[in-house]
Amino acid sequence: MTGIDWHNYVQKLTQPIESAESLPYEAYTDPQVLISETKNVFHKDWVFVCSTSQLPKPGHYFALDLAGEPVVIIHGQDGRIRALSNSCRHRGTPLLDAGFGQLKRNIVCPYHAWTYSDSGSLKGAPYCGAIKVDRPAHSLRSFPLESWNGLLFVNLRSNPPPLSSRVAGIDEHLRHFQLERFTKGYKGTPECWQANWKLVIENAIESYHLFKVHQKSLETVAPTKYAFYVAGSAEWSLTAGLLSDRRSKLSRWLSGETHKTQHQYLLIFLPPSFVGILTPASLDWLSVLPHGTDSCRVYSGGTAASATALSETFTSDHSATFLAEDKAICERLQQGMSATHAKGGKLVELERPLIDFRQFLLSRQFNHPP
Repeated sequence: MTGIDWHNYVQKLTQPIESAESLPYEAYTDPQVLISETKNVFHKDWVFVCSTSQLPKPGHYFALDLAGEPVVIIHGQDGRIRALSNSCRHRGTPLLDAGFGQLKRNIVCPYHAWTYSDSGSLKGAPYCGAIKVDRPAHSLRSFPLESWNGLLFVNLRSNPPPLSSRVAGIDEHLRHFQLERFTKGYKGTPECWQANWKLVIENAIESYHLFKVHQKSLETVAPTKYAFYVAGSAEWSLTAGLLSDRRSKLSRWLSGETHKTQHQYLLIFLPPSFVGILTPASLDWLSVLPHGTDSCRVYSGGTAASATALSETFTSDHSATFLAEDKAICERLQQGMSATHAKGGKLVELERPLIDFRQFLLSRQFNHPP
């Protein structure tokens, strides 16, 4: 496999939906592309991490690898939720294991037991002898963290533009769903998919594949023929659809009991990593982070309006079913990206959200105006 032709790549990214074609396969296999994405996208933009409802009490935390950068989101004893580096200031050991957990009191390095408060300040460094360790100078680095509708986003830059500039204009499309009702959170099991992160995102944000990949699951209640593009830009993208077969358990899970939008859903994309399905009953999401050119970490979770709705969402196997279907097709697609004598073809109308995603990549990686 040869390296990416950057000129051709940018040209493909700029195509409007009327003439858009699949991206060069090297975009999903070339390590240089991932290096650019890591530097210019994941380490410079607002990236979704989890929800406030998933960290309800002091001591609750979520640790993750954000494209190579160890980060932990902690609900402090003072009530604040912070984003801190998850790397010990002594020798760089990851402090907390990846995933959700709860601190007993302090953060203690598993290597030499350097101890930090939940706000990141160094509290102790044992057996230093005559060497004096400057505690303030060895505090954990903190990162900007902002909330939107109960969703937490982190930015690794010191002084980024506010998150509000990223989500401007989207709330008017969501107001009828009353997201403030969703206060109960759940978390799925993190997975590693053997596919480039962009393939997984592209699959998640288009409805064109529902009738085939999800023929016996999502398609039965959220038919492809009822899906339509709402609006979008380099900052966000919205697709909507109508629910059918309202007698099924999956449809009741998606639509909720009583609401004026009970037979509608919104598919929300906040690049680079957040894809959410918003219904009157819940907001369920995927978060996709790169873990190499041909693999990614996929996190799932959601919020619901009540403990009953939360229980139905969490205990049902609906999401597990279509996630497994998506994983299988994305990993199959990744295998196709190694072809050297083949190339992709035209995109269709239901793949319009991919154009918004490409506008995002253009603006971040190549300073191309949206």
